[in-house]
Amino acid sequence: MRQRLGALCWMLTIVYFLVQPFVAAAWDPAYSFSANTISDLGNARCEPSADVWRQATMLCSPRHALMNAAFVLVGVCTAVGALATRRYWPPQRPAGAGLALIAVSGVGAVLVGLAPGDVNMPLHLVGAGLQFPGALGPLLVGLATPRERRRERAFSLAMGVVGIVGCVLFASGQHLGLGVGGAERLGFDPLTVWTVVLGVIVWRARPAGNHSPS
Repeated sequence: MRQRLGALCWMLTIVYFLVQPFVAAAWDPAYSFSANTISDLGNARCEPSADVWRQATMLCSPRHALMNAAFVLVGVCTAVGALATRRYWPPQRPAGAGLALIAVSGVGAVLVGLAPGDVNMPLHLVGAGLQFPGALGPLLVGLATPRERRRERAFSLAMGVVGIVGCVLFASGQHLGLGVGGAERLGFDPLTVWTVVLGVIVWRARPAGNHSPS
């Protein structure tokens, strides 16, 4: 029961991808998935940006309440899923560490939703910063996944590598033509892709301790 609850929570993180286009569609001027950050969707006020790198750029997200609610929901589901599915994974330390980092990332997402950047920037930055260790989570879990579950293991490793590379690009300012928003998504979104897919896999699996190869 606990395992399926965790799987359901992870599957629900797909809300993150479903809500963004709807929130972005209300922007005027138009929201750019490459030039705007993810957090811009949750800005509570319509006003020019205070960021040095884009001063006077107008940021206005009329549906910010929905986006921030999605941040909180996805954060809670990410963290609860990591805790509730623990018995599905091998008892090795890398799996436990990876799941802990994923749970921390979930807590960060909750902070991002509760503290929009234009309302409480210090707390918002703490929440955003917690997304970085979360990118390492799938890689550690993948390393601990039994080799007979080869597709699950390969997918976890791939999402971990992509997320880490994306985080490095985003943090270093080397966006490789993706824009700040594109680089940010390359760093942070693989974790959510991973939780959605692994949620389905864990949901379909046998009870913890009695898995079939995937």
